[in-house]
Amino acid sequence: MQQLALFLTGGTLIGIGILAMKSGLGCGLSGLNHREMIGFAAIYGIVAFIVGLIAAAISPEVTDMVIGAGLFMHLIIAAGLVYFGIQTRKAWLSGKEDISRRTYLWFSVPCPACMTATFLACIVLTDASGISGIAVSGIVALLLFAGITISALGISWAGTRSGWKNPSTLGSAMIMLGLFYMLCPLFIPAYIEAQQIEGEITMASPANTWVGLLALCIPVGAGFLINRLTRARTGGMR
Repeated sequence: MQQLALFLTGGTLIGIGILAMKSGLGCGLSGLNHREMIGFAAIYGIVAFIVGLIAAAISPEVTDMVIGAGLFMHLIIAAGLVYFGIQTRKAWLSGKEDISRRTYLWFSVPCPACMTATFLACIVLTDASGISGIAVSGIVALLLFAGITISALGISWAGTRSGWKNPSTLGSAMIMLGLFYMLCPLFIPAYIEAQQIEGEITMASPANTWVGLLALCIPVGAGFLINRLTRARTGGMR
């Protein structure tokens, strides 16, 4: 039982670290200065602390309601990431206009999916470690603050030195994350239902698999070709 508690605690802490790196990436690639990055990390930590206190005080039924309500907002955030990611890239590539100080919030702000993850992390840590809810909330808040601060400052420093820190990079990251967010609500329920199916599950034949991969590659290749032709006609300005 102790090993299970350690396993759950370790997995939860890793998830919190990934969440902090995701938010730090958005701050580090934006036009924020170092003081603003640290201030954002502090606000994130305070919000996580409040969420942890709420998580420790409510019942499991309310937890299920929170998770279900966050799905619709999750899709809204995903659509916003794709749209504003395109706008961030377009503004920078077409006129060197930096709008990342506003659009980075779609990447770094505690979206419903992130808050749900923090919410569940506090519950798991409380049950697995036996520590009080206040202490767990404080630990999660400190971890998020430290993780966001370190990753944001590190990414900003590395990107500035290497030359790839610009709004176009942030826009590309927003688009990729938004598309991933859109796919998650489709794959995760399907995976959960597949785990509940009794009996043997057969995989598709290699021929059918290659046909499916080819169907996915065609629109990607067409978009890449159209983008190259457009940039060639406009002299690389778009």
